[in-house]
Amino acid sequence: MQELTKQISDSNVEIRRSAVERIRGMKDSACIPLLLKAMEDVSWRVRKTAVDILFDEYEIEQYIQGLVQLLYIEDNAGARNSAIEALIKLGKKATIFLIEAFKTPNRDVRKFIIDVLGEHRDSRALPLMLEAIRDEDENVSATAVEHLGKVREVSVVDALIEILDSGDLWTAYPAADALGRIGDRKTVPHLVAALAKKPLREPILKALGRLAEPSTLAQVIPMLQDPSKNIQEQALKTIEKFYHNGVDAAYITSEMIRLLGTAAVDIVIGYAWSAKREVRISAILLLGLMRDEAAYGPLLDISHEEEFADDVKNALVYIGRHNPESLLKLFDTDNEHQLRFICEVTGQIVSPVYYDILFALLANKDGHVRATAAISISKLLDMRAAMKIRELLTDPYEDVQEAAVGALANLQTALTDSELVKMLKDENQILRMNTARLLGRLRTAGLVDELGFALKDSQARVRQAVVEALSLIGTDDAVRYLTYALTDEDPAIRISSALSLGEIGGKGVLDSLMILSADPDSAVRVAAAKALGALKDGAAVATLVDLLQDRSGFVVTSALESLGTIGGDEARQAIIEMLSAPDDEVRRTAISALALFSRVEQYLLPFLQDKDWAARIAAVRILGTNPAEHVRKELEKLLDTEADPTVIKTVEEMLRV
Repeated sequence: MQELTKQISDSNVEIRRSAVERIRGMKDSACIPLLLKAMEDVSWRVRKTAVDILFDEYEIEQYIQGLVQLLYIEDNAGARNSAIEALIKLGKKATIFLIEAFKTPNRDVRKFIIDVLGEHRDSRALPLMLEAIRDEDENVSATAVEHLGKVREVSVVDALIEILDSGDLWTAYPAADALGRIGDRKTVPHLVAALAKKPLREPILKALGRLAEPSTLAQVIPMLQDPSKNIQEQALKTIEKFYHNGVDAAYITSEMIRLLGTAAVDIVIGYAWSAKREVRISAILLLGLMRDEAAYGPLLDISHEEEFADDVKNALVYIGRHNPESLLKLFDTDNEHQLRFICEVTGQIVSPVYYDILFALLANKDGHVRATAAISISKLLDMRAAMKIRELLTDPYEDVQEAAVGALANLQTALTDSELVKMLKDENQILRMNTARLLGRLRTAGLVDELGFALKDSQARVRQAVVEALSLIGTDDAVRYLTYALTDEDPAIRISSALSLGEIGGKGVLDSLMILSADPDSAVRVAAAKALGALKDGAAVATLVDLLQDRSGFVVTSALESLGTIGGDEARQAIIEMLSAPDDEVRRTAISALALFSRVEQYLLPFLQDKDWAARIAAVRILGTNPAEHVRKELEKLLDTEADPTVIKTVEEMLRV
């Protein structure tokens, strides 16, 4: 014991940690003071080891008073924090001891105890928490009030109401928040009355928003004109909260008009340009709910800001679903951005009133407008638009072509099989390409043979589109044609075919991909390696092992990843052998590839000291999932020597897991 006492105070952290570790298994009550002393250590590992031994080998009655005593140490934050964490971890087992320990003149300790009990949320501690809200120390009482709100125990509502009514700002502020979280309706009159106290308005507005009692809108809405800008903004957010909590939009807007008159829209528009993001979002929502045409212009102006574009879109969609005709005037603009935007809005509303204007916009000079108009009009499922959209398949801009493909896919039956076959053979290569894409989007299995024939097209871009289409169709016949495409003269097509076959699988795919692994193009070999991994067939392991000797590092790393996916003893051994590769990226990949294998810690532990920080992180991520005690100790040890903050953060995350 004397030797242990001396070692626990040694200047060397490893000696101190080893001394604590030696106590494990002794189960001698005389060791408890030493373990508590170790909880004052500057090293997190030493403190954690001491806590673990206390929890594992001793009864709570033997050490909890010692933990409480650590709360009194003012000049050692590590000791206090370790004690607090330990007491929280003990959970409700510690409640009765902490209730007794609360009887102390030390206000800091009383606050720590309230914090711990607040985390436990044990109903046995409620009487003490209620007592603590009247503590002589303001920090203790405010903390108790705050935790009572987290407990959400209805039995404490009366006490919190009493605090709110007392007007003591230090405790009334958290009391208002707590009452809002608990959600008892009987608090509403008291919250409304407390609005008269200016310093309490912000938490009370938040509480009223959580309760969302419709009648209290009459008290909330006037706060939009409060002298304090903070209160104005909180009132706005509170009104938004009413809507999200189920209060009818029509009632909200009617109350705003009743209480603010014609100024209501202008007031909310003003907030829509606030410097605070959450205020702007609330204002945009309310402008949508109010459905006032005076807001259309400002909303479209705000739509130019990408951060708020979706919020504006939702507001206009809300307006349009109630009154679609009211948005027609928004199309009367030369601003191409706004035209695109309103096309997107009408595409979500899906009303036939927009057909004519959208049809006209299919010929707009701006490609983005044409594209969005095509998608939006197709959602109306009106076949009259099909032929005009078909013309866009050969538009000069690729994004318009892509939109036309998507639009015709939405219409589905707009084109017959014979029309599609004719288009697939058209002299215009762009039309052939986009027809192939359309057949893929339509999943037209009946025209697979026609697509297969198109693999002989003279244009690589057409053949590429055919491969994409066959991949989407995915039938046995489609797989057969994709296998043919593995011999295409264009490497990009061989790559696409390989990756698609890896996802789909099918008869003969494995053999074809193994042959492709010898392709002269390194990018194709990478695709073959990835595809073999996607198949997860053990028969591919030998081919992937051969690829580990490839001259391309990308091929090697792809083969390693696939071996890790497939698994098995042969793959495991091949990956382990690559841990000694001179290339850092290869070694990192080899480490990560061992993630799904067991019994690999002996090979990975040395990498905790690797010169490459990324290799250390890769090893930490795998070892961190290993429950073995000796592995976790090595990770803890790394915290004392590691200098890289990213590695340290990763170790801490894995140890918490």
